[in-house]
Amino acid sequence: MGKIEDAVAWAIEIANDPNHGYSQADRWGPDYDCSSFVISAWEQAGVPLREAGASFTGNMRAAMILCGFVDVTNLVGIDTGYGMQPGDVLLNYAAHTCMHVGGNKVANCRTDEGHPQSGDQGQEIRIQPYWNGDPNRWNCVLRYKGSAGGENVSYSDSGTPAAPRSTLSKGMRGDDVKALQEKLIAAGYKVGPDGADGIFGNNTFRAVVALQEDRGLAATGIADQETIKALDAAPTADGKFWLSDLQVGDKGDEVRLLQTALRIRGYDCGTPDGIFGPKTLAGLNKFKTDRGMDPEGTVDRKVWEKVLGVG
Repeated sequence: MGKIEDAVAWAIEIANDPNHGYSQADRWGPDYDCSSFVISAWEQAGVPLREAGASFTGNMRAAMILCGFVDVTNLVGIDTGYGMQPGDVLLNYAAHTCMHVGGNKVANCRTDEGHPQSGDQGQEIRIQPYWNGDPNRWNCVLRYKGSAGGENVSYSDSGTPAAPRSTLSKGMRGDDVKALQEKLIAAGYKVGPDGADGIFGNNTFRAVVALQEDRGLAATGIADQETIKALDAAPTADGKFWLSDLQVGDKGDEVRLLQTALRIRGYDCGTPDGIFGPKTLAGLNKFKTDRGMDPEGTVDRKVWEKVLGVG
């Protein structure tokens, strides 16, 4: 089996085994919470998400992109699960994640149901019909591509890369347009009184133009791949970005993610130990200098976008 099949098979096996339940206190086996469950499924399949910095929902997306996942949110239907494939990871940055296992079902590690003891006392980890994440709607859907450095590409029904749907433009309708509108709304752009209705009309056109102007892109009103990548990297309407600003002295998983990303791109920052010290500073400043950025030794959203290749 391939890595996708291995990850899905493991998730189904764990969900059907009562020896494994939900826990946030002891979450890396035999019990799990939502993020450690999904991360562990891919880890045992040979995708090193934890080494790349994944430890909770807030840093999973960036680590997954580094490990070869692609963001296919604009190619699937968040409301219905349309177009989703086994292994697709559904993610809400602030609240929850689960894995699509096929048949419009997901493997979901969600709650201890009031039973904190180890193991499953009911439906703590379960296979259930797809749902759109309410009340914590999914921010994105990530699909494993199989090599580091994912891009926003389209996939055929067989799971192989298909010709990319490179643009969405005025007059188009459907789930792709609806997904675009939902992401625009999440980023604080108004798409009209009817919300995400799947119709690329004047209001959606103006929202795309506003996004492009804000991100320094050509204001064409056409949602091409560059525009969609910029939207993927945009903060949500509350102004939050999924990764924190960093500086010398900081420690933790986000520093480890930074170190891993720099090493992948050929910049020596020592062992990814999660400590922002002199070696990390040197590697970061070399990276920034090579890209015409001020090498002052801090990491903000713009630096994250360059390091992760999402801006």
